Amino acid sequence: MATQYRLLTFKGDKGKPTPGILVDKTVVDLSKVRKAPVDTTSTLTLLEKWSAANGWMKKVAAEVAAGKHKAACKPLSRTTLLPPIMYPGNIFCIASNYVAHRAEMGNTAPMPDKSINAPVFFLKTPRQVVVGEGAKIHLPRTSTAIDWESEVAVVIGKPAFWVKKEDAFKYVAGFTILNDMSVRGPTAAEAKTPQDQAFRRDRFRRKNWDGSTPMGPWITPRQYIKDIYSQPIQLWLNGEQMQDGNSGEMWYKIEEQIAYLSQHLTLAPGDVITTGTPAGVGKGRGIFLKAGDKIVTTIGELGTLKTSFVKPK
Repeated sequence: MATQYRLLTFKGDKGKPTPGILVDKTVVDLSKVRKAPVDTTSTLTLLEKWSAANGWMKKVAAEVAAGKHKAACKPLSRTTLLPPIMYPGNIFCIASNYVAHRAEMGNTAPMPDKSINAPVFFLKTPRQVVVGEGAKIHLPRTSTAIDWESEVAVVIGKPAFWVKKEDAFKYVAGFTILNDMSVRGPTAAEAKTPQDQAFRRDRFRRKNWDGSTPMGPWITPRQYIKDIYSQPIQLWLNGEQMQDGNSGEMWYKIEEQIAYLSQHLTLAPGDVITTGTPAGVGKGRGIFLKAGDKIVTTIGELGTLKTSFVKPK
């Protein structure tokens, strides 16, 4: 079996964000591997030349497993991980894409008929919201009702425009974990005026605040995932399991999401599509995050992402 790798970003020399690959439990500093055929400035530059970069990184991974490139290697345990992409050009987030999650949010209507309805997306602001593995996130001052949503995220590996569903995965470099954190409220009962109702529907406010999008711990290349629709999605809050779903529960599948988005604009290498969350968010239980809380998300073959929360700035 060929040696596998995972693509990541870590704190390198003098704390500089540095692209690397994980081989077993070893992080390889790609900037220190000689004669790279692609730009190793960042994971984004690697994604921009994904076909060549992927082939080269597979070769480097095999060489590391054979004992080469020792000067570029250090243990994962001595490495500080950063978001795997610093920063995506765009983060496209699909809304209400799991039946059980829609139900727990109070929407028991049938899922949309795909033959006449398109998926609904919103955007996140990457430089402000994205944080990586182990991040300590300041809760926002604007609300005390902060919730979690564990999701499979898709990383685009080449420009995609007007892509057919059956070809969509050809444009995918890999997958990572993303927590689409949310401000909940005001509730329907609290929104008594038209202004309140508009504020309640404002996804920009609810989805964009500093640190609201933990991502990582790395990107798992597509070739290492046999079935992206068989990945358990699990989240624990302070050791208590809250989410226990599966990526196969998606209503609009990944290929449908890529096809739809690419009808309207060209998806670029390094863009991220986050694909919805299963049931088990805090709102359904009346539980919201507070300072001192810790979240652990595990998604099948994609790894584990840990975050903790501190008081507002």
